[in-house]
Amino acid sequence: MWIGQTGDRRIPPATSRPEPLGPGECEQLAALVAELAPDWSVELRHDVLGCPTIVILPDDLDDANGPVLFVHREGSAFHLEELRWSTYRKLDEYRAWAEVLRAVRIRLAWEAPFPTTLTDQRC
Repeated sequence: MWIGQTGDRRIPPATSRPEPLGPGECEQLAALVAELAPDWSVELRHDVLGCPTIVILPDDLDDANGPVLFVHREGSAFHLEELRWSTYRKLDEYRAWAEVLRAVRIRLAWEAPFPTTLTDQRC
């Protein structure tokens, strides 16, 4: 056997594609959104090519209530984007689904109303 010869070991081609977004991911995002923004909705939609996108919508599509968030997958990366004030922008891309959940949690936390503070009531 020659040095460096691999024999009969063959590496399969990397042609398998990652699973597209589906109802499971949509349910996970819906649970997260219900915790932070209970009036918002989460929907699984498909574009004209059939590619799935999860859309997170405020209770009223008024921009003052928050942005519309989009989560989709391209190749092995998840993308988080938003539409607000007539501007569509890419927020970031992530390799792991847990990173997407964390990013959505942080983004929604920014949209949550600030709690009212207690006033100092000294006698």
